[in-house]
Amino acid sequence: TRGQLDRLAILLEIAAALLIVVLALALIIGRLVSRPARQLAAAAEYVRRLDLDSVPHVEETMLREVSAAAAAFNSMTAALRLFAAYVPRRLVERLMRLGPEAPVAPSLRPVTVMFTDITGFSRLSESLPAGQTAQLLNRHFGILGRAVEDEAGTIDKYIGDALMAFWGAPEVQPDGAERACRAALAIASEIARDNERRRAAGDPPIRVRVGLHSGPAVVGDIGFPGRINYTVVGNTVNACQRIERLAHEIDDGRDVTILLSGDTAELLGPGFRLTACGPRTVRGRDAPIEIFRLEP
Repeated sequence: TRGQLDRLAILLEIAAALLIVVLALALIIGRLVSRPARQLAAAAEYVRRLDLDSVPHVEETMLREVSAAAAAFNSMTAALRLFAAYVPRRLVERLMRLGPEAPVAPSLRPVTVMFTDITGFSRLSESLPAGQTAQLLNRHFGILGRAVEDEAGTIDKYIGDALMAFWGAPEVQPDGAERACRAALAIASEIARDNERRRAAGDPPIRVRVGLHSGPAVVGDIGFPGRINYTVVGNTVNACQRIERLAHEIDDGRDVTILLSGDTAELLGPGFRLTACGPRTVRGRDAPIEIFRLEP
C-alpha cells in the first residue's frame, strides 16, 4: 500500500543517514588513528638511523590507547637522547651498517692505536675553576674527536685529559696507519690554530703529545653484562701509550709532538714526512722500538 511504501522510504532514508554518520565516524576515527601511526612510523625511522636530534614529537590524540603509545614513544626518545650522550654513537652506527657481520666477539686484529695527552695539564687545571677546566677539555676533545672521526677512526675512551682511539676495527682498514697519521696532523693544525686564539686572549697555549703504534691487538666487546665496551687491549695498546710518553724526552717546544713507531712508519706511503729519533726502550718491551717524529 501507499502507507507502507512511505514508511519503507522513510526507513531507507534513516538507514542512509545512519550509514553516512557511521562512515563519517569511521573516517574521523581512522584519521585519529592513522595520523599518529604515520608520525610514529616516521619518528621510528629516525630512531632506527640513530638520528635522535631529528626525531619529531609525536602528537597525542583523544584515543586513549594511541595517546598512551605516543606518550610512551616521546618518553623513550627523551631517554635515548640522554643515553646517546654517553654512548659512542658513530661506533654504534658503523656496527649497525655491518649488520650480522659486525665483529663484536673479541678477536685478534691488526690495528693502529693513537694516544694523546696534554702536557702539564695538572698544573694548568689547578689555576682554573672547575667550569673553565671542563670547558677547556670539551673544546679540546671536540678538536680531537672531529679529526679522528673524519678519518673513520674509533674513539675508544677519554682518560682525564687523554684520548685513546684506533683504526682497523670494526671495519678492516688496510690504510689505517695513514688515516691515523692524517688525523694526528689535523689535530696538530687545529691545536695550532686554537692556540693562536688562546694567545690573543692572554691564555697559555695547549701543548699536546700524540703517540701512534701499529700491531696486533684483541678487539671486541669486553666488560660485563650491563657495562660493555667495544675496545682494544694488548701489548700494542700498552706500547702506544708509552710511545706517547716519550715526547717528554723528544720535545723541541712545538705545540704538538707526534711520535710513531717503526711498525707504523713501515705502513705509510711516500706522502708523509718523518724524522728518525732512533731506537728507544719502553717499559714492557724487551727490544727497543724505532721512533719517528711525524712532521707537518
